[in-house]
Amino acid sequence: MWSSLVRTVVLACLLAPSAGCSREGVELDTSFLSPPSSTAEARVPLALDCDDLPPLSPEEAARPPLSPPRLERSTRGGKEPAWSALPDVTLADAVADKVDEIDEAYFRRTGKHLTVTSGTRDAARQAKAMYKMLRLGGDPMRLYRNKEAAREIKQAYERARAKGKAPDDVVEAMYDVLRAQITRGVYISAHLRAGAVDVRSRDMSSRDKKAFVAAVNEAKGVTLLEESAPPHWHLQVD
Repeated sequence: MWSSLVRTVVLACLLAPSAGCSREGVELDTSFLSPPSSTAEARVPLALDCDDLPPLSPEEAARPPLSPPRLERSTRGGKEPAWSALPDVTLADAVADKVDEIDEAYFRRTGKHLTVTSGTRDAARQAKAMYKMLRLGGDPMRLYRNKEAAREIKQAYERARAKGKAPDDVVEAMYDVLRAQITRGVYISAHLRAGAVDVRSRDMSSRDKKAFVAAVNEAKGVTLLEESAPPHWHLQVD
């Protein structure tokens, strides 16, 4: 069923350029549609899910709702970090400094630098990404371990859609639920907490992975989890 759904999403993008899809749809990351993998080896178990949601375009990210502005990564002395990051990644300075430290230790061991694929999300970005996932056929009930929190968000989506609300209003309804959950201390995603960082692992050899684990241990104050769907490292900086 899941492989059929993934093929359907990619095929729809290939056949519907007028709907906003392009040839880039061939490389659409639909891993978020897959059931959670049980093969990931956790170095240190986390109580929260590290979810890999579909990326937002700049236009999608700029649409309402918008959370209050927060601190973004600044560069020390005007220098760009040696590690690279995807365009929409946001890290607080203290977290980015810890990534600097890990990257330096990793580079000493491998001669390579890290790629950060995700950072901290605010509730607005989480709502938009979950809306996009649902529109693509994904199910948060499969993705998240906190089924009650996932059900609340999914029901907000379904109720708003059933009332014929505009997409922005549907996202707003989901955003309201997420904010209420956070107020209660419920974080459906690890990325809603400050200090969350994902690092790409698919281009790492076994030797590279061992070097990365050693670099994280050297940095201290970081919880490490290896995820397999899609392959990446999740870090939680204390």
